Amino acid sequence: MVIAATVSRMVICVMPFAVFFDIRRQEVYFAVMFIYALVSPFSNNVWTAVMTKIIDKRERGKYFGKRNLFSSLSTVVYTLFYGYVLSIPDRKNAMLILTTAMSLSAIGSAVFMCLHYVPNSESDMKKVSIKTAFKNKNFVVYLKFASVWLFTWEFLKPMTEYYRIKVLGVNTMFISQMGVLTAILSSILYLVYGKLSDKYGNKTMLRMGIFFTTYYVLTYFSMTQDNKMSMLFAAAVIDAIGFTAITLSLLNLMMEVSGEPADAYVGAYAMVSGLSAILAGLFGGILGKFINNGVIYIFGEQFYTIRFAFVIGFILRLFSLLELTRVYSFEKTFVYPGGSSRIKSMFSKIMFSGSRYVIHSNKGKNEDSDEQNVDKEKNVDDKLDETKEYN
Repeated sequence: MVIAATVSRMVICVMPFAVFFDIRRQEVYFAVMFIYALVSPFSNNVWTAVMTKIIDKRERGKYFGKRNLFSSLSTVVYTLFYGYVLSIPDRKNAMLILTTAMSLSAIGSAVFMCLHYVPNSESDMKKVSIKTAFKNKNFVVYLKFASVWLFTWEFLKPMTEYYRIKVLGVNTMFISQMGVLTAILSSILYLVYGKLSDKYGNKTMLRMGIFFTTYYVLTYFSMTQDNKMSMLFAAAVIDAIGFTAITLSLLNLMMEVSGEPADAYVGAYAMVSGLSAILAGLFGGILGKFINNGVIYIFGEQFYTIRFAFVIGFILRLFSLLELTRVYSFEKTFVYPGGSSRIKSMFSKIMFSGSRYVIHSNKGKNEDSDEQNVDKEKNVDDKLDETKEYN
């Protein structure tokens, strides 16, 4: 893990030198990204396997919620920084500052990875075989779901960036401000979702997150020159609500449905994720040639052909929701019992009772039914008393 982390991070340090000496050969930048993409998954997979052994499965949601909270807070800082630097008129100096910041961050990441605790598991590592993971039918179902989701995510990610910057011409500073808004909302939601995922299950949180991301795609499909600012604001809010739940629960669900040895399951997940990303990149590149800068008119309204990609992404996300329903794991569905008093009670319990909040329970149902039975018995007794007095 240490060697892979060091190599993948140190190769980033080539970038500022390439910018400083004005090297414009695509082969250099391609080599940097290729080495990083090739080596980085090794350290990431080992880290994931290590965390499955260190963190108790009953506390994973809470732990990763706190971890991602700090990640979101750092996102607030560097998003503003990147937005400010990219707005500098001198493009070379701007890229030099950015690549230098990337290199310093990569060095720091490598140092902390070297200091990371890794439990001794040499005896288990000798017995690891990736075939073990594919014998688990439920895990294979999860891999099918993950492949569909990761495909649509990797396919649409460059499309959204290209659409708002190149096609709509949105200012990069405004994009960074929306990124800050997303990061601030995410930092709050990570704590909430961390507790909810432990209480109601990672599958429930994933379903909710993917549901919201379908609206995220629709905002980009509906985005035009006239409404781009308001739509980007809506997309930033939906991004925080949806992708925060997905980021937190996707990996946790993988840990939940996997078995031992964890390294085999993590390796299988990494392999499927890599293949999905490659296929998504190839598909997006081929499709982009045909819908890149095209414009058609529908009912007299200007329609950018790149928006067809968002339609494809919308359909794929709905399909990933269907695949998720086939995964067997712990889940507890949200149930709204009705009544304004219950809303106040639910809100107070969520806000002030920590992890002991209850949205719906059978106890509440039983109490309501008992109250109804008591009322019925009182009515019957009153009627009997009336008949006796009459007689």
